[in-house]
Amino acid sequence: MILKSVIYRSFRNIGEAQLFFEPGVNLLYGENAQGKTNALEGIYLCAQGRSHRTAKERDYIRLGDEAALVRLTYEDARRTQTLELRCTRAGRKYCRKNGMPVGRMSEFIGNFRAVIFCPEHLSIVKEGPAERRGFLDTALCQTDQTYLAALQQYSTALSQRNRLISEYPFRPEPFLETQELWAEQMAQSGEILYEKRAAYLETAEKAVIDIFRDMMGEREHPRLLYKKKYTKEELLRLYTEEKDKELRAGSSQFGPHKDDFEILLNDRSARVFASQGQQKSLAVALKLAEGLISREKTGEYPVFLLDDVLSELDARRKSYILGGLEGKQAIITCCDKNDAAEFPKGRVIRVENGQYTQIR
Repeated sequence: MILKSVIYRSFRNIGEAQLFFEPGVNLLYGENAQGKTNALEGIYLCAQGRSHRTAKERDYIRLGDEAALVRLTYEDARRTQTLELRCTRAGRKYCRKNGMPVGRMSEFIGNFRAVIFCPEHLSIVKEGPAERRGFLDTALCQTDQTYLAALQQYSTALSQRNRLISEYPFRPEPFLETQELWAEQMAQSGEILYEKRAAYLETAEKAVIDIFRDMMGEREHPRLLYKKKYTKEELLRLYTEEKDKELRAGSSQFGPHKDDFEILLNDRSARVFASQGQQKSLAVALKLAEGLISREKTGEYPVFLLDDVLSELDARRKSYILGGLEGKQAIITCCDKNDAAEFPKGRVIRVENGQYTQIR
């Protein structure tokens, strides 16, 4: 999969711009807060249907404007295609594929596939379970429509059940009358999420181990450990037998929305014991593994969007990452023009105040 061009209108600090990319490495350089990350965000928005930075569509829109638009042209194994996403200040989102409206977000996600890494993704290693669940959801939704449908069903049922639980002290009847319905939906879709997350992590662990072996030899050994998965029957039992505990807590306490996996390095918690450079290497390895798994499932590499990926890494890790991009399309950001020397080939674009100038 190759991204050919992107058009932005009133997106973040970008008034209007069109960027052209080539296969291989493309470098965006410029000082902080000039529009490098915004450019990557707009591209990723067309892959995932939502930003990796904010859940509020109005945040995409440039101050003083009423709507933001991103339109990208890409080439997949079949042909050249276009995707367009427009967000309004009123909170509406409109999607098109090849000029035709797309009615449901599930039909939009996964047409164009991209893997993004940014400094905030260190949270996958350093922070709590929510960041790791988000990583799994993002990776699986682009390549597995069954997972996406199950996640949407589970999220809807969870929201409804939590609302009824929160109202239970004042209005117990709605929860008591519908508890079996929501428990059945959450257990059915929850089992799918557990099974697919466990299978993904098993494959991802093998890829991360190989990446670290190539990067660091035999010095560092990563592991990904899935903490617990439940069957449909086990979830139904929990929702039935433990509902008094949930009513006291005020929310649903069991299911994949409480899920987590552990990241180890040399048999010790990477969150606690790994250095900053090791933690970043693990986060990058998880993202590279995401791209490898996407290729195994779809037959094509996704586009790699790498925001400030090389800082805080030693020469060996930098060399591996740059070498690992061979044969893939990557769009990389950095702050220093001199960093372009790391990329003897490829397109170089200078970014300044939402303006993009091709240098090479």
